[in-house]
Amino acid sequence: MLSENERKVLNQINHDPFLSQAVIAKQLNLSRSTVAGIISSLIQKQYIQGRAYIVHPTSDIYCIGAMNVDRIYQLEEELILSTSNPVTSSVTIGGVARNIAENLGRLEQSVSLLSLAGDDADYQMIKEQSQAFVKFDHVKLITEAVTSSYTAILDPQGQMQVAFADMAICEAMDHHWIEEYTAILQTAKLLVADLNIQKQAVETLIQLAANHQIPLIMIPVSGPKMKHLPHQLKGISWLIVNQDESEAYFQQKVKNEADFIQLAQQWLERGVENILMTRGTDTTLYANQEGQLEFYQPPINPKVVDVTGAGDSYAAGIIYGLAKGYAPQDAIYLGMANAYQTVQSPSTVRKDLNAQQLEHEAQQLYQNQNNQKERVK
Repeated sequence: MLSENERKVLNQINHDPFLSQAVIAKQLNLSRSTVAGIISSLIQKQYIQGRAYIVHPTSDIYCIGAMNVDRIYQLEEELILSTSNPVTSSVTIGGVARNIAENLGRLEQSVSLLSLAGDDADYQMIKEQSQAFVKFDHVKLITEAVTSSYTAILDPQGQMQVAFADMAICEAMDHHWIEEYTAILQTAKLLVADLNIQKQAVETLIQLAANHQIPLIMIPVSGPKMKHLPHQLKGISWLIVNQDESEAYFQQKVKNEADFIQLAQQWLERGVENILMTRGTDTTLYANQEGQLEFYQPPINPKVVDVTGAGDSYAAGIIYGLAKGYAPQDAIYLGMANAYQTVQSPSTVRKDLNAQQLEHEAQQLYQNQNNQKERVK
């Protein structure tokens, strides 16, 4: 975490990297030796790269959370327990924050990943396959840890049967870790975080986003990870969550449509500015603090290959729309279109993704759904 004087010096260097220590000292009414010590500390903390005080490059969007290696096994026949089952297998890279970051990078956004990894072969694989789209300047390596991994078993139709996640390294994604990057994060256009980070880290991010008026988009990972979300949520601009995760957080089951709508209202009461609550192929509910409430029907895809990464691509499409300044409705259609195309791909992030194509796909989806509504009338 930076001291007040460290922040002041870093701000001066951000404005003019070629200022001498003497000039900085005079401007801030500090001694030259004090400024020299502060600059040395900033270099050690990796906020600047040394002479001529070159500041680490920043990004418009920071994705904060997990990166891991995905190992996918698809059954050739229905699963039989207590025996060997024939499968086809693949190894890809994943992690909610990393998946969203790659989607955004392919959509021509300036994006950095803030994450932790082991100094191992899995990390090298992730970096090699991601760095064309995502900046890795702020990924910290922990030599005694291993990079997190995710293993999924899919049925012959591509639906997940069971999954295993080794995410122990995420326990180090705490508020101390976030505080190391405060000066960098407060320059962001958008902050995106998954709930692999710890509860105090989430609280720190919410406060940072509120203090600096930076939109913060939270992406839950699973029902059990909802315990990482604090009680006070004012400062979260968007929460993209599913029904199961919402039920886990509020400890109540949805029995009917009224219960589903009530869950959305409870998110708003906690302070979330915009809530988007999904439930598979059933209608999605969007609501906000201005009283707007709308349902969206996700398109049914008859060509599902692999659903892994669908939720991340959905979130990424929405975040892309928000970064472009689009209205919520347009952003949601971008998310639905991206997810629809992603499940037809064997990759967690589809390789043919680009901004122009996604915008075309979203427009096509919007027109198709409107045409269907007209026919029903």
